[in-house]
Amino acid sequence: MREETSVRLADHIVFQELPFCGVLLDTRRFTVHRLSRRAGHVLRTALDPGAPGPYAPLLPDGDEETAEGLRRQLLDRLEASGMVHRVPAGKVPGEHG
Repeated sequence: MREETSVRLADHIVFQELPFCGVLLDTRRFTVHRLSRRAGHVLRTALDPGAPGPYAPLLPDGDEETAEGLRRQLLDRLEASGMVHRVPAGKVPGEHG
């Protein structure tokens, strides 16, 4: 069983999941970053584990190993760019510290 990684958005980042993509808005640099549908889904589930996805039925079922690889790669890249912060186990995702 894999462990879900929770993250929170940086204070200057706004995320919206749309039916055809995910969008990250960096309000500090005034830039927009488009994510694929699957990457948007991965980010939403990391931000709010267990919440039903509004567009999940549109996503094709995929290979679990590939999905986990995408999840790790996406969260690592977003964390490296300062767009998200990992939430330590036992902390509430909205809690700063």
